[in-house]
Amino acid sequence: MDVSVLLNGFDAAIVLGVSIPTLFMATKISKQPLRTLSLLLASFLLVHGLYHIVEALATFLANDVLGELSDVAIEPAGWVLLFGFMVYYYRRGG
Repeated sequence: MDVSVLLNGFDAAIVLGVSIPTLFMATKISKQPLRTLSLLLASFLLVHGLYHIVEALATFLANDVLGELSDVAIEPAGWVLLFGFMVYYYRRGG
C-alpha cells in the first residue's frame, strides 16, 4: 500500500470531520452574511474532503479515471467554492 493512500485518507477524515461542525453551526446562525460564509466554507470543506477520498481510491485501485476525475473536476470545484468564499467575505463579511 502506498503512503499517499494513507495520507489522503487521513486528510479526508480530518477535513470531513471539520466540515460537519461548520455545517451544523451554519444552520444555527441567524445573520444571513455569516450564514452564507459558513455555508460556503462548509461546502468547500466537503468538496475538498471528497477530493481526498477519490484521490485515495484512485491510488489504492490504480484507477486513472478516478485520478482524472479528482484532478479535473473535484479539485477545481473546491477552488471555485474557496474563491467564492473569498469574494463574498471581501464584499460582505468585513
